[in-house]
Order: sequence, then C-alpha cells, then structure tokens
Amino acid sequence: MKGIVFDIQHFSIHDGPGIRTTVFLKGCPLRCLWCHNPESQKPEPEIGFWPEQCLECGTCEKVCPYHACNLQNPHRVNRQKCTLCGKCIELCPVSALFIIGKEMSVEEVIAEVSKDEAFYSQSGGGVTISGGEPLYQFEFVRSLTLRLKKLGYHIAIDTSGYIRGTPEDLQRLLEIADMVDLVLYDLKVIDAQKHLKYTGVNNKSILQNALQLASRYPSKCLFRYPLIPGINDSQEDIAMLTEFLASIPKCKIELLAYHRLGINKYARIGKVYALEKLPLPEQKHLESVKLQISKLSNVQLLES
Repeated sequence: MKGIVFDIQHFSIHDGPGIRTTVFLKGCPLRCLWCHNPESQKPEPEIGFWPEQCLECGTCEKVCPYHACNLQNPHRVNRQKCTLCGKCIELCPVSALFIIGKEMSVEEVIAEVSKDEAFYSQSGGGVTISGGEPLYQFEFVRSLTLRLKKLGYHIAIDTSGYIRGTPEDLQRLLEIADMVDLVLYDLKVIDAQKHLKYTGVNNKSILQNALQLASRYPSKCLFRYPLIPGINDSQEDIAMLTEFLASIPKCKIELLAYHRLGINKYARIGKVYALEKLPLPEQKHLESVKLQISKLSNVQLLES
C-alpha cells in the first residue's frame, strides 16, 4: 500500500498532545482561500520553484523537452506543459526547482516516524496524519493507522470531514475515528453560503458528519475553528458557531488565530494568495470570542 506524501514534519507540537511527527498527505477537495498548505491540494506530485534561489542561468529553459520552463515566467514553469520528467530539477545548479510529493509505502512512513519514538514515550506524543485532507487517501490512511496501532503509538487524524462529498464520507470517517486516539476536526465556516464561497464546497455534510462523530466518539473529537477577519469572525458567524456547538452534548474546541505563515508557498506552485491584504485578528476580538464560547456549559475550550 502506497500513498503520496508531501512532507513529514518532526518535533511537531501543534497537531495533538505531546511531541509528534506529522505526516502530510496530498489531495484535498476543499479550496480554502486561507489554506496554509496549498501544495497539499493537488492529489498528485507537482513541481515547485524557489524564486529566491534562482540564478536565472537559463539551464532549465534549455533542457526542458516540453518547453515548460521560461525565464520570462515569474513562476518559471508552465504547469500545464510540465510532465514532471525531472530534467530541469536534475540540472538546476542551486536546486531552485523541486518535486512536491512522493510515493511512499506504509513501511517507509513507519521507518521515518519511528525515529521519534523516544519523544512519544517521554512527552505523551505520537503521530498525526494530516494533509490536505488525509482521508482523500483513505485506503493508505487505514493501512498506515493499523500499523501505527500495532506499534502502540498515539494516533491523531486531522480532517475537514469532507472527503468526496458522498454518503461514504461518514462511513470512512467513523471507521478511522474508531481506530485512532484523537480526531482533529476542522470547522471552517458555519454559514453555508460563506462556506461555499470561501472553500469551494457545501458544508451540509461536514456539519452532519461532525454531529455524528461527536455523538459516537465524544472523548476523541476536538473541533478547531480558525478565526479569520472578515470571513468567519462577525457577530453572526460566532452566533452560528455557538449555536452549533451548543447542539453537541460534550464538545471540545480550539480557537485558532488566522496567520500568514503559508503565503510564500503560493508563489512556489505558481499561484496567487487571494488574502494577501487580510489583517491578522485583533487579540481583543479573539478573547471576546473565546469568552462567548466558554459560556456554553457543554463546551470545553482548549488553549491552542
């Protein structure tokens, strides 16, 4: 069983308890405008470009058999023409071009994450499977999870609850939830029209799946809500969020402040970041939202 992995991050402290190793898988059906891992969206490997490293020597342009590389192109590569043959990557003198995502077997991933085993036992950490939407590669995630369980690792899955937008999404979500120790469930926007506008998909099944998950595995489910100025932080948005959370008997949630840490990644894959001028959330507003959520008797608000 093999999957497409674009990164394995060691010593991660934000994707579950303790010190963790986070395995990032490619492929996601959502197109969130604020996505901080845009290189995760395409399910297959793709070419990346470091403009700050480029010498503009023209080697890539000369060796590309498909005329996909062009020095006049600020993103360097025409990704519609590129076949990932790798000639430009092989001959680039400063490694300004690179492949994002590679095929890895379950055994290869296990070999990599097991390097951190000592940290797991000391800190109460483990392995987090993330993306993209990790369940987009469901068969691979299931096989990897089974192997991780046999090793006794704490396992977390980071999901949006939306895989293909079909009834099978819930079945697959619950199957993996039964196997793992923690489900990090990302709530983007509660308002249906806004969710479609800013993520590209309808959130009806996402919210329904969230309720099913929370009712069956309340101790495993941790919701996460990113507070994004002008998108999901209005009084109406927070009212809809608190109403949704109030419908869950036992609910745990983290409120995450919007950040710009992934902006530079867009240029590397030939994209433009649509929210470049968006301000960061004000601390006062963040605390106000936390206060509103903390008043819900059924909700445990965790510090991110």
